[in-house]
Parts: sequence; structure tokens; C-alpha cells
Amino acid sequence: MIYGQSSDIYSMAGGREETITDTEILRVFDETEDPALFTGEVADEIGFSNQGTLPRLRALNDEGLIATKKSGRVPMWWITDLGREFLSEDR
Repeated sequence: MIYGQSSDIYSMAGGREETITDTEILRVFDETEDPALFTGEVADEIGFSNQGTLPRLRALNDEGLIATKKSGRVPMWWITDLGREFLSEDR
């Protein structure tokens, strides 16, 4: 993925293809009152499985749009300043 690209098609578990934009995922973080979210919380908001959500979160993390830290064995994710900048440019 290239920074600034806001729409991609990703293969999901079971061979399905789902389309969701990076902006839609980042808005989940931007609109929550929680400072960080678990993968399952993001998955619930975007209507994907945890297995389908995790690669998207990792890709956003690789681009610096979100950050992560493990809480025990479970990763938590939050939007970065770069992610907020991306959202403001996309509006």
C-alpha cells in the first residue's frame, strides 16, 4: 500500500473480497472515545472478522497511520498524528 491510497480491495478469509477504505478504518479510531482499540473492536465496527481486520491494521501500522502495542498477548491499536493528518486531507 502507498501512503495516500484510500481505497483498496483485499482478499479476506474464505477467498471473499471486501472493499473498505483506509479512511473508513481510520474514522473508527478518530470517532471513538477510547484511546486505543483491540482488533475485535475495530472488526465489529467495520463488519469484518478479526482475521480479516488484522492484515488491514498491520498495513496501516506499516504506513505509520496507526500504532500498536501488545497488552498481554493481544495487540491494541490507536491512530497516530500522521493518521489524523491523512483523515484531514481526505475530507
